[in-house]
Amino acid sequence: MFDNMEIYIQADPLFYEDPRRWIQGPPFLKTHGFSVSERRVPDGWSRRDHGLWTHVSPDGVVLPEQGWKIHVSATLDNGDALCDEVWDYCVAEGLPFKYLLDRRIQYLCNSKYAPRGSSGKLITIYPRDEEELEKVLTGLGERVGGHEGPYILSDLRWEQGPLYVRYGAFADLQCLDIDGRPVPAMRRPDGVLVPDRRRPGFSVPPWVSPPEFLERQMRARGGSEEARPYRVDKALHFSNSGGVYLATRLSDGERVVLKEARPHTGVDGNGEDAIVRQEREKRALRRLDGIPGVPRLYDEFTMGGHGFLVQEYREGLPMYSWCAAHHPLVLRAHPSREEIAEFTERMLKVLRTVEEIVRAIHDRGMVAGDLHLNNVLVGPDDQVTVIDFEQSFEVGEDWTPGLGAPGFMVAHREGRGIDEHSLALLRLTAFLAFAPISTMAPGKIRSYADLVERTFPVPRGWTRPSVEQLTAGGEGTDPARDIESPAELESLLAAGIRAAATPDREDRLFPGDIEQCVSGGYGFAHGAAGILWALDVCGHGRRPEYEEWFVSSVFRQRRLAPGFYDGVAGIAYTLDHLGYRKEAVELIDRHSDTPTGGLSLFSGLPGIGASLLHLSRDGGEPRFLDKALELADEIGDRVTGVRLPGSAGTGTQLRAGLMRGWTGAALFYVRLYERTLDEGCLDLAVRALHRDLDQCTENDDGALLVSDRGIRGLPHIEGGGLGLALVAQEILAYREDGRLRESIPDLARSAHPVLTVRGDLMFGKGGQIAALARLGAEKSAVDDRVDELRSFLVPYKGGLALPSGRGFRLSMDLATGSAGLLLALATARGNGGPFLPLFRDLSIDTGVGGA
Repeated sequence: MFDNMEIYIQADPLFYEDPRRWIQGPPFLKTHGFSVSERRVPDGWSRRDHGLWTHVSPDGVVLPEQGWKIHVSATLDNGDALCDEVWDYCVAEGLPFKYLLDRRIQYLCNSKYAPRGSSGKLITIYPRDEEELEKVLTGLGERVGGHEGPYILSDLRWEQGPLYVRYGAFADLQCLDIDGRPVPAMRRPDGVLVPDRRRPGFSVPPWVSPPEFLERQMRARGGSEEARPYRVDKALHFSNSGGVYLATRLSDGERVVLKEARPHTGVDGNGEDAIVRQEREKRALRRLDGIPGVPRLYDEFTMGGHGFLVQEYREGLPMYSWCAAHHPLVLRAHPSREEIAEFTERMLKVLRTVEEIVRAIHDRGMVAGDLHLNNVLVGPDDQVTVIDFEQSFEVGEDWTPGLGAPGFMVAHREGRGIDEHSLALLRLTAFLAFAPISTMAPGKIRSYADLVERTFPVPRGWTRPSVEQLTAGGEGTDPARDIESPAELESLLAAGIRAAATPDREDRLFPGDIEQCVSGGYGFAHGAAGILWALDVCGHGRRPEYEEWFVSSVFRQRRLAPGFYDGVAGIAYTLDHLGYRKEAVELIDRHSDTPTGGLSLFSGLPGIGASLLHLSRDGGEPRFLDKALELADEIGDRVTGVRLPGSAGTGTQLRAGLMRGWTGAALFYVRLYERTLDEGCLDLAVRALHRDLDQCTENDDGALLVSDRGIRGLPHIEGGGLGLALVAQEILAYREDGRLRESIPDLARSAHPVLTVRGDLMFGKGGQIAALARLGAEKSAVDDRVDELRSFLVPYKGGLALPSGRGFRLSMDLATGSAGLLLALATARGNGGPFLPLFRDLSIDTGVGGA
């Protein structure tokens, strides 16, 4: 989802927001609307806005479910003219089409980190068959051929553009991925729905034979490869603007870095595309040649219309990753003073080197312009390289960067001051990784500086220049540092949630994680369901206007995902909890035809089964118990199977962990055992959790961590070791298992490190708090984690709020925001009280017979 981040951070400085609410648009756009939007629709035609698109079609038109669609690529300069041409042609020919709402949306959908598979599309046309497809490509191509536009990576280009084609769904079809989440789909000849993937690189479904006129284009494209002077060995980074590749120069075997720039893509806040930024980098590298710590520019070339710079390869990790790989407060539960001192010494040396490189850049009359943790490489022997000079400029140039990393990019600096601000922030973030928070809460800068000086043996007053640089506009305050009790923290978080409520909006009641912008504001993980449930179970009250919004809103939705944390199952669970059992049953019945699948607790069968099991209690619906038992049988077949679902030819595999792995199934079977007393449920629970334990490895500190796709190091609740430990505890309440009992201390050890990048329940500090409290850790350990939580919290309208994920925007939701922290703090009260749904109330002795 971070690939889509630029789209959702423009309209509001504090919350992820629907891009349609971005009123001002980028500063260089003087007009926003397309002229065709002012046209009157012809008689017998209809126009409607849906999502980010305006649809125009003849009344009564019948389209096939899927087929060859035509996309029109455009720049911001020619988009209006192309809309005019396509409107005239399609209306004359009776062809349905759609175009992006306005130029603001066109800008966002072609930004640097927009989805690469779909970026560049301005218009989509829907021919009814292959004959009409050829007619449109030929006829419209004569009118618009030669217009410039971004290359649409998922499509086949017709002639020289701007027309492109791709086979895919016309109708709004959906199927489920391995987790059980709805994804766009198309239909195979046997009637089975399969994912309709918009990926970079043109491909055709195996059952489709392209017509000869497209085959000719495919052959022409395949035969136009130019001789390559370099062999690409590995992709280092991708963005919509182009890739960065590790390559070998064929003439002498030297390893080099190729930086690609795709024309008309990644337009930034100055209106400059990737090609213009590449020219900036080329000029800068030539000017800076010979500076230690700046890669040399070897060559430049063009291939397939894309520009490439050939740069010196410098071995190393981005500073962000290097810090994570070496930071003792991340890696160890109880690092020694010597370990912290050694890391501090290394970090200070690295930072001094960065400053020396920046000073040398300034001495050459240049500003780096985009200095941040991922644009500094730390290599063997802690050698430092500063990379990425796309935003560089001359010291006297009247120009400011149009792109930048959140937190590091500020509007009130110019010239060398831009780099000075970045250096100041780099000094603190290298130790604590908090950069995006500082832009939302500058009052925390002083608190962070104090924390650095208390925790690391830096020279006395070392942070003072950074604080002065970063607070030049005023320090502000940090109310979180003066709060005396966890109860007050809870109260202020609840106040922040209520202050953010917008019952006047239809799309959301509370702002949440970026995922909410895609899946909607109703679900348990990222929407109103989880927030209302958390406020109530944690003792922070209910409000009639919130519940009225919730009940009415979920019944207005034509389509909802089926799962617990992302859809119907969790919404129904919350409705029942709030006393709306009739509405909960009605909601499930209304969506009973929605396909279900997947083995994740988050969106798949275990979460759906657990919700049905819950709704069958206390005089509920017996048919729901029957359905839950059916789902249990289906899940059980997978748990006992040798091959993981999705492993045969799809390239996907079930992850480990509570929300996405076998652990969620294990939790469902424990709750089913309580209801049925069937020992087979516990057999399956143990077996499922063992499968996730098989995907764990031990780190140097003795902590047992989940390995995700071969990368060791996931400790959190969502998909890491803490989730496994919590479910192991649930199983052990009814069934002894030596492996589970022995694993809990090692899994729980990952909850002790002081430093986490995130503060939330599912992925961060909140999860540490909740896990330690439920697993019976020493009160002092829980209290320490609660105290550390303060560093994440920022003031919001008289309360406190938590930045979501990496800290780019605030979130009130359960998975990534303030509501989840309410649950963590309530768990830390020590009475075994509220935690996530489907977990036992630990204040009640284990008993059998109630779910």
